[in-house]
Amino acid sequence: MIWKYTRIFASLLVFWPVFTLSGAEITVPRLEVASRAASQDGELAIASRAAVDMALNGGYKYGILLGLSFESANLVKAFAYRNFDAVLLDPLVTVNAEDYNKLADRLNSQAVLSFRIAKATARDLFNLPLELSYFVGLGDAFCSGEEFSSRYGIPNMETDFTGFYYFPEGIGGNPYRRYNGIHAVQGTGFSFTLTKWEKFVPLLYLYQDIPHISAAGTLSGKNYFSGDFRGLFNGEKFKAEFFGGLSGARGEELDFRGGLLAFFTSGEGTDFLIQCGVPGWVMHEDFSVDNWYFLLEPRIDFGLLALHLNFFYHPLQYLHIETEDERGKADVNIKLFIGDLGESRFQGGLETTLGVKVDKQEDFSLKISPFASLVSGGLRWDFKLRINPLASDSPEKFLEVFAGIRTAY
Repeated sequence: MIWKYTRIFASLLVFWPVFTLSGAEITVPRLEVASRAASQDGELAIASRAAVDMALNGGYKYGILLGLSFESANLVKAFAYRNFDAVLLDPLVTVNAEDYNKLADRLNSQAVLSFRIAKATARDLFNLPLELSYFVGLGDAFCSGEEFSSRYGIPNMETDFTGFYYFPEGIGGNPYRRYNGIHAVQGTGFSFTLTKWEKFVPLLYLYQDIPHISAAGTLSGKNYFSGDFRGLFNGEKFKAEFFGGLSGARGEELDFRGGLLAFFTSGEGTDFLIQCGVPGWVMHEDFSVDNWYFLLEPRIDFGLLALHLNFFYHPLQYLHIETEDERGKADVNIKLFIGDLGESRFQGGLETTLGVKVDKQEDFSLKISPFASLVSGGLRWDFKLRINPLASDSPEKFLEVFAGIRTAY
């Protein structure tokens, strides 16, 4: 593992003079580091994650994006386990339950540096209003609002009710899977962007999708191919994004998807965001409300105080994977705060999050979270204390602490 990262670092050193001589500019458009401290098995455990994007820009017309992620379910154990050699097992020896659990704990606690995205973009191709991008990995997120921020420099459009601070357990208990928009391109392929119009931008994606994963957690082994059409509209008080696409493999039913993001603003302290769509539906399967991704978020600014309300209904399928634990699950989040990160550089307040499951009343949850955020030197610092009053009889589940930084430019 060390040799692997040494080779990566050596490769960067080799190619560094090339970037320097060609006048390439290296920037970090995205940096996020977050930690969560909570009790696990009666002991304090700190789970941390980090994601970094490095962009190599050769002037306006060319750019390369490289994204890496670093995550650990238990950072304390990850640092401890690295001091010991790997244990090799004889394939003819049966492993007992105790040894198996020890090995599983070691694997699940590893701190992993993994590849996320590599993307190269050429603008004004053939002197036409056309962008061509070649990508490998986890690419653009659809209906998340991120594209408006990166393309038009529009702040505070996408919802905060996403990611590690709200869903640290991930999707279905998998901390490495989190919601970000309705769908995301993942695989190897090309995207074409027509930049002829200022307010409307159409995009087309053609790519080989990642292998689908079965309910048993195994790869299908089939070659899936996908196509998506996407459109962005950037008005003064109304902004919208829509998409539609499908995936399929030989001998498999087609998997359809589509969605819409709409953002309304009065310009006088009242905004409204909606994300609605179907991340995936396989042809000839039953279609129900569980196929829908639905997020509703009104925002009201009273001057000194501001109020954001969220209702989020979880989809059964997300990024081609069905997660039965997400069926019928919904969240309601009430966020009351003071301050504006864009003006005063500080924000603080209180959140109340209700979690329900339509078919299981016993899955009701309640979280109360005082929080504070500040912006300094291009970084946003977030601090959050999450209290679970329904677990007052279980001290290990009563309190969680979150802290992290991310880019704010």
